[in-house]
Amino acid sequence: MSDSNRPDSYLNTQSRFDHPEVASKYVVKKNTLNNSKNKREMACIESALSGLPADSRVLDLPCGTGRLEMMLLDRGYAVVAADYAHAMIEAAQTYHENLLKDQPDKSARLVFQREDILNTSFEDDTFNAIICNRLFHHYPEAALRQQVLAELKRISKDRIIVSFFSNFALSALRFHLSNTLKGVTPDDRIPIWFKTFEQDIHQAGLTISGVYPVRRGISPQTYLQLTPA
Repeated sequence: MSDSNRPDSYLNTQSRFDHPEVASKYVVKKNTLNNSKNKREMACIESALSGLPADSRVLDLPCGTGRLEMMLLDRGYAVVAADYAHAMIEAAQTYHENLLKDQPDKSARLVFQREDILNTSFEDDTFNAIICNRLFHHYPEAALRQQVLAELKRISKDRIIVSFFSNFALSALRFHLSNTLKGVTPDDRIPIWFKTFEQDIHQAGLTISGVYPVRRGISPQTYLQLTPA
């Protein structure tokens, strides 16, 4: 699919995050890792990874500035951290070069590379697990979500862990109410109903094998473990 045929939300998301000044806002810091929001998200991801053996190949796409990588390395995985944005990858590499300079075993298990999530360079069934964190809320189009899920399914042979913004949350209600009162039609970070995303998942040939809400009924951020149908 050429860029001219790709949805604006897809192109806008790529463009928005591929700037050094944007990446600098996401650089991993100690206070980032220690805050309660990050800890809750990490707990959801680790629950979804439960039972995955050490030495498994794991893809983190999009990896952003590398917030998940140390957790994955600590679990013994061989990690590919990928993103479309050069700025994000460069920030992630810089952070981990400093962090891992005295940990050669972990450093050897971590690779960074640039990838397009709709058209990755990987062979079928390359990874034991794939994590797609904080991306789907940027994609309001069902067809785009289904395309991304289908590509992740193609390169995974075990499980896929994704997050999305669920309508079943107080903050989602505030989001919709605020935009209605302002007369604004949002085109990004839009919470959707669980059933809506479930239909996308089934359309891509996947099934939901685990559900992990960050703060049930309060936060829209929800993690799902997906496996081939």
